[in-house]
Amino acid sequence: MPEENVSQSTKKYIVTNERGEEFLLPKYAATFRILMDDKDTIRDVLNSLLQLDCDHEIAELEYEFEKPIDIFMPENDPARLDVWVHTRDNRYLNIEMQNKVHSFLYDRMQLYNSYLTLRGKYEFNRSPYFLGLSDEERKYRYYELPETVSIWLCNESILKSKDIYKDVWSTYSEHDVESGSALPISRKNRYIVIDLPNFVKLRKGVKTREDFWLRLISRGPLQVPETEDPIFANALDRLRVS
Repeated sequence: MPEENVSQSTKKYIVTNERGEEFLLPKYAATFRILMDDKDTIRDVLNSLLQLDCDHEIAELEYEFEKPIDIFMPENDPARLDVWVHTRDNRYLNIEMQNKVHSFLYDRMQLYNSYLTLRGKYEFNRSPYFLGLSDEERKYRYYELPETVSIWLCNESILKSKDIYKDVWSTYSEHDVESGSALPISRKNRYIVIDLPNFVKLRKGVKTREDFWLRLISRGPLQVPETEDPIFANALDRLRVS
């Protein structure tokens, strides 16, 4: 996969290898959906990014693209989540692909996280688990929130530190932060923020499954090693044009 063997197509979202084979670059919205349109891929990406062990990894899930959020929006602008994921054990996740740093990006992230939380709570209260509880137990759990994770894959630098490429944001007590003993007040609602430019600078080669996915997303199919891993191979096949 040497750089000199890579030629750029006249279409910015297609690259051509030395054998003349064309592949889509998955960092764009439409091509990212093509990459992610597979349960095994989504499950593997999420388990890798969240670094979940065998006891906590995602086993079964459902997903939607451009998930509409049916709540009142400013200026009647409908909100849609790029990749909405609902797991069998009632975890709700959203993956956003960002190719530019928007104005008020942190506000936008918080707004989308709020959508995710509201939609997750709506779905949670209609889940077989919740509906299977007694009336008394459902009343007791009226304000219970499911676990929600908002994942942001950013193709422009977003993290202040240049020594990391991934950070987890949560809610903390200012007192605990000042005293040096800060732990999240709750682990139920988190942001996973991936700085792809930092990833490319800090991670050389492909040593983990997370490396493969982030390199594929940030650099494209020609910059990951050939593989017989069925999940990786199927993902690359979906990105193949010719």
